[in-house]
Amino acid sequence: MIKRVNKLTALLVAATAVASMVPGITANAADYTKIASQEGTIYAAKAYKDGKFYVDGNVKDGTSEAAYYLNGGQYTQIDGIDSGATVTGTYGDKYVSVDDGSYYVDLSSGKVTDEKVAENAKDDAAMALKKNIKDKANDRYTTQYADLKTDLTELPGAEFGATWYATTYDGKNVYTDAKGNYIDADYNLGKIKVEFDNSSKTVNITNSKDTTKTEITDKNVVNATIDTASAPQVIGQDSNYIYRLAQIKVAVTTTAGGTLTDKISKINGVSVGTPSSAPASVKVIQKISKAQATDTIDGAKYAKTVSDYEITDDAGVAVTPANTLDNNTKYSIVDGKIITYTNGKVQTIELKSKGVLNYTDLDSVNTDATGILDVDVNGNLWKLDGGYVYQFDNNDTWNKVYKVDGSMNQLSVYDKDNMVTWNEKDEVYSIVGNKETETPVVTPEVKTGWVKNADGTWSFVKADATKVTGWYNDNGTWYMLNSAGIMQTGWINDNGTWYYTNGSGAMQTGWQLVNGTWYYMQSSGAMKTGWLNDNGTWYYLNASGSMAVSTTVDGYKLGASGAWIK
Repeated sequence: MIKRVNKLTALLVAATAVASMVPGITANAADYTKIASQEGTIYAAKAYKDGKFYVDGNVKDGTSEAAYYLNGGQYTQIDGIDSGATVTGTYGDKYVSVDDGSYYVDLSSGKVTDEKVAENAKDDAAMALKKNIKDKANDRYTTQYADLKTDLTELPGAEFGATWYATTYDGKNVYTDAKGNYIDADYNLGKIKVEFDNSSKTVNITNSKDTTKTEITDKNVVNATIDTASAPQVIGQDSNYIYRLAQIKVAVTTTAGGTLTDKISKINGVSVGTPSSAPASVKVIQKISKAQATDTIDGAKYAKTVSDYEITDDAGVAVTPANTLDNNTKYSIVDGKIITYTNGKVQTIELKSKGVLNYTDLDSVNTDATGILDVDVNGNLWKLDGGYVYQFDNNDTWNKVYKVDGSMNQLSVYDKDNMVTWNEKDEVYSIVGNKETETPVVTPEVKTGWVKNADGTWSFVKADATKVTGWYNDNGTWYMLNSAGIMQTGWINDNGTWYYTNGSGAMQTGWQLVNGTWYYMQSSGAMKTGWLNDNGTWYYLNASGSMAVSTTVDGYKLGASGAWIK
């Protein structure tokens, strides 16, 4: 294994200015946990709970490139999986999929199988769903009970969560868990309040079964459905709810002999524009419970609760999220909040209620969703950027949690206590949550730039929190910092060549009076010895660099000023 090498090169070139200022200080303090780096090549990795990981690569001296199960600091090679195999995702609460599902590794035990775990589970769910629907919902689903397995689609959500599937049955949107416990999501539309231009009467709609909802006046009736012209889009889930974007269509009709007079003006307190008898549609975020209602309608199970949230503020005025609510935006659900993150922008959408109106409260937009992003098992958003691992606070701020090697460019997070970050090319990685990791020490973030140490000495700290050593050029002025990163002052012997730095550490050039003796420092900073022609006047510098005065050298007489007396 070729170990990672830090290439630090300092080139000494001509300095043209003399600086005497004390270096400035910049501060950016915050608490974080510094994580030790390990040398080794990682091609792919997946973090899991309790310090368990899938790691593919060459991670230690004396080991070969292979796929490993890491548990408690012990690497165990996984038989049957070649190093370099692609990690293609996760399934269920414990599996990582390798090579497009050719293999599944059980991260709770490290066992590997070539069985089609996800595909088999989908087949089982389809069979269970078919059994639960058959002969119990004839009035709801009128066609024959066809095989559903090819219609099941896994719902999006955080990794290692419970698996739920979506399908359509007779045009109805049905969601089911792995055991076939399903809800017909188009039955219960939640509470919908419809207002009219000529009536203060409220119409509340709770499901889409009935053709006739409520008589208003002159035999006019109102009904509501999920608008099939705009298919609902599931954007995420948590342990109790499914969240989706949907269009609810509300229409006013009339019975035989009636006159269509009522015009819809508001839906759930939100104006639809010019009142009209024509059908009106509103876009909502639906929060659908996974729990089934105790009752059935036409034999079909439906959700215990459904809430519809208009894309408005608390006054019913339309709002525009920073990330368009469509299938081009990425979503995460955490603590009942919806986090959208796309194109460098992250925004939290909170679902709130005020009177009859359910609305969306938009938090401030954060434009720092850059670097490598990942979502943990609880839906929290993380990013790796510039040698730090940040967690989004589910409001508007990124908080530094860990400091890692600045070259890291890959990240896998299970939760705050279990993650892995690495750089394949630079052959370095760090693991949080395993015995292999050195005990993290919480330290204040170091200041960058010139920093005064506790003993009064100075150091220059780079952005990656390391101290500069050797010669350092700061805005045209050279400084020397020893192997401990401490700025030097006075005389400096660098590989047999002498330099002189003043009290602020700045390297000097030209004539320098030191303790009553004159020395000449060349443009490179190197001390001159021997004969020196300075603007047509000759001087002689002894081997010690001191200027010779009132003496004769090589037959030439030098005066008290050191100049050759012709």
